[in-house]
Amino acid sequence: YLAENTLAGSRLNTSLRDTAGSVSVFTKEFLDDLAITDISELVEYSVNSEMNTNANQAGSGLNPVINAQSLTPTMLVRGLDASVGMDYFVSIMPLDTYRTTRFEDTRGPNSILFGIGSPGGILNQSSKVATTRGDSANLRYSFGSWDRNRREIDANKVLQKDRLAISLAAVQQENGGWRAFDFKDKKRIFGSITYKPTRTL
Repeated sequence: YLAENTLAGSRLNTSLRDTAGSVSVFTKEFLDDLAITDISELVEYSVNSEMNTNANQAGSGLNPVINAQSLTPTMLVRGLDASVGMDYFVSIMPLDTYRTTRFEDTRGPNSILFGIGSPGGILNQSSKVATTRGDSANLRYSFGSWDRNRREIDANKVLQKDRLAISLAAVQQENGGWRAFDFKDKKRIFGSITYKPTRTL
């Protein structure tokens, strides 16, 4: 599960030991082994972080968890609002691990860098990209309580060796909850293309 580098400190690929900030990296292996599929499950393993349920205003008209004021949930770090982003930009979709290579949890002000930032920090999802190293394919099925069924596919195809590749990731999920009308159903697909004009890039 050990990660050695991060983009959180400067948006450049920097060693964690040279990053002047409090950063936790959740690798793909960690996410897979613990069957983490969304941000609310991930926050349980973060430091001083929690989902923002707006507990001081518990009425259904104000609670973002009940009335889904925002598609992307918010979180708190040490009681301060923190950003949730995808590749360091705002996402219109709730985060899901089917298209993720890693999560980076940066605690503390982050607005001096481009992208998004908040006083509490940022939890960023890094998206999968096609790789020219070789072909691969993975299928995954999981089930659980409350009629949970989840199917994932992740495939990478090299079209031109060391030059061109395409990848595809998809998920279909049906997941109920202990409350009436509580569910997390998903049907999503994500793709990427990588092209290297020269072999040295």
